Amino acid sequence: MKVSLSPFWVLKLNKPYDMIGGMVKQSASMDASFWINCCAGGIVQFVPSYFQLLVTTPVVSEIRYPLVSLGMKTYSVDTFEQWIGDGRIVLQDPDLSVEWFQPGENAAIGLAVESDSWLLIDDANPYHRAKSFGLRVAGTADFAILLFDQGHIAADAAFKALRAVRISRGQRRQALSLLETLIRRKKEE
Repeated sequence: MKVSLSPFWVLKLNKPYDMIGGMVKQSASMDASFWINCCAGGIVQFVPSYFQLLVTTPVVSEIRYPLVSLGMKTYSVDTFEQWIGDGRIVLQDPDLSVEWFQPGENAAIGLAVESDSWLLIDDANPYHRAKSFGLRVAGTADFAILLFDQGHIAADAAFKALRAVRISRGQRRQALSLLETLIRRKKEE
């Protein structure tokens, strides 16, 4: 079976470096699905090392929903509030958004287009539609695999992250196949 690499691997293969040898962060418009899945998968702490995170007002509302509407304090909401407070996440709304899906997804896609940023999203239909329109798109599964490949997490942590995220069966199957291929390659080295 041939495994195709996500365009997310451009971050790994063509790392731009700054003058002191560190990796330059990529700008990224983030959807709530990516945030919630990274928190559930235990890999959210790595996201700011790779991205300057941008979120839109509709995405903020979706992430804060458990607290605002249900009165539930969750790890994802608490961490989000901390990161937006300290600048690791920046609120930025697009001038125009697409009208393809739900408000948060539409705004995140619109911001990615306007700011020429990565789109971080896990919902299958918006993920694939944005890719088909030429956007640079990555999901939590892509990110977990990148972290494993770069040695930031072990194989068991990558598998745990892939089991914890809410993604389509097709996305999960492709991610697990790619992860298993990378594990085999690392053993052969």
